Amino acid sequence: MMWVLLIIGILILVLLILIFTKVRVYIDYKRVQTNDKIHIKLSAWYGLIHYTFKVPVIKKDDDSAAIVVKEEQEMNGKTEKEEKKKITPEDLRDGFADMKELLQHMVGFHRVIRQFTGKIQVKKFSWHSIVGTKNAAHTGVLTGACWALKGSIIGLLTTYFNFRIMPAYSITPDFQRWQANTSISCILQFRIGQAMVTGIKLLRYWKGGKPHFRSRKLAKLSGDSNKQSF
Repeated sequence: MMWVLLIIGILILVLLILIFTKVRVYIDYKRVQTNDKIHIKLSAWYGLIHYTFKVPVIKKDDDSAAIVVKEEQEMNGKTEKEEKKKITPEDLRDGFADMKELLQHMVGFHRVIRQFTGKIQVKKFSWHSIVGTKNAAHTGVLTGACWALKGSIIGLLTTYFNFRIMPAYSITPDFQRWQANTSISCILQFRIGQAMVTGIKLLRYWKGGKPHFRSRKLAKLSGDSNKQSF
C-alpha cells in the first residue's frame, strides 16, 4: 500500500512540475535575396532541455512547381534528423482543406485559441526589412506601403499576444537596386500547463464526429492512412 501511495505521490509531483514548467520558444527567420532560413528553438528548465528545428535552405525546384526544403532537427545539441522535402501546390491545398475541416469541427475555436495566445508572453520581437527598386519614386511608394502593412500586422499581434516589451521594427529603403530582404527575431514564453488546458478545451468543444483529412500525416489520425492527395 505504501508503494502505491509513493508512486501516486511521485506521479502527482511530476505532473505539477510539468504543469508549471515554462517553455521558451526562440524564432529567427531571415530572407536574403532568394534564400530563406528558419531557426526555431524550444527551451525548458533554463536550457537544460532544448530542441532545435532548422530549415536552412528553402528554394524552388527547377524541375517542378514544388519548393525544396532542407530540415535539420537537434535534441540537446545532438542531430536527430536531417532530410530534404518537397512541398508541392497539392500539399498546400490539402493543408488548407485540413484547416477548414478542423475549424468546422471546433466550437469556439477562435475564443479558445485567443485565450491561450493572450497568456503567451512575448519577451522579444524585432522585425527589420530592406526594400528597394531601381526607381526612387517606386521605392518611396513601396516603402510607405510596407510601413503601413507592417504596422497593421504588429498591431494585430499585440492584440492577440501578451507583449512584455515594445516591438522593434523598421523599413530601410534602397534606391539603388532591387531588394526584398527581411529578418524576424522573437522570443515567446508560456507554461506547459496552459497548453495542456487549451488542448483539453479543444477536445471538449469538438463536434461532428471523425474528421476526414486530406494530407497524408493527418489522414492517419482519421483512419485514412492509405489516402492519397487528389
